[in-house]
Amino acid sequence: MRRLPIAIPPDATDVVVEGPSPFTTSITYREAGGRLVHWAARAHRKAGQRNLTWLIGLLFAIGSTCFLLGPIPSYEDAVGAHATAVTYFVGSLFFTTAAYLSYLQVVRAAGHRRFGYEPALMGFWATLIQFVGTLFFNVTTFAGMFSVPQAEAERVIWRPDAIGSICFLVSSAIAFGEAGHRWFSWRPGKRDWHITALNLWGSVFFGFSAVGAFILPDDSLLNAEWANYGTFLGAACFLVASLLMMPEGKSAQHELDTAAA
Repeated sequence: MRRLPIAIPPDATDVVVEGPSPFTTSITYREAGGRLVHWAARAHRKAGQRNLTWLIGLLFAIGSTCFLLGPIPSYEDAVGAHATAVTYFVGSLFFTTAAYLSYLQVVRAAGHRRFGYEPALMGFWATLIQFVGTLFFNVTTFAGMFSVPQAEAERVIWRPDAIGSICFLVSSAIAFGEAGHRWFSWRPGKRDWHITALNLWGSVFFGFSAVGAFILPDDSLLNAEWANYGTFLGAACFLVASLLMMPEGKSAQHELDTAAA
């Protein structure tokens, strides 16, 4: 408990602690005076930094739109292959910026300014791993803007894409566990559940895309349809989740107020 940004008073009663083992993501207790106090890791930081929550959602939405446009054949026909590759790279930069701000939001809530190490917080691991994943997407989309020799394509294009997709999948699973206070939850009435569930599905689709994008010796893809549809569907999930995230700070504050009423 000492490593969490909340301390339970020694005279507190009706203490309820939740979270997927080994993490704690929600604490509720009653003070000696009778007031009910509720703390939830994700809701606390989203409500406490509403403007940053809105900005993170906006940046993820812009990045998702870039990845949504990229695999559409008519888009590439209209702008050309190089401009399509640039679209992916620009989208990855928005992802990286949003991912860093997500990490920043976690460490700020824990009392840091720009960087911090908070292993007791699920949000720390979710946002850090996601940020690392976006850096791999920066590499693969940057390389995609140039003519890469076939002998190097697997190393500089496909491998970073695969690692980034794995990072996104792990990050999304952790974020889903944090929002639901258990590794698997069913909370369709909660905005954060929809956001993290959509991001998890988006990561699954990105994983399918990475498998389909494996580069064969003849410089073709293992399954071009998997690569394109996986990217499109994943980006669509991320886009909806991002739009839901923009007003999450307000709904998170309402959740905290209601729980403590």
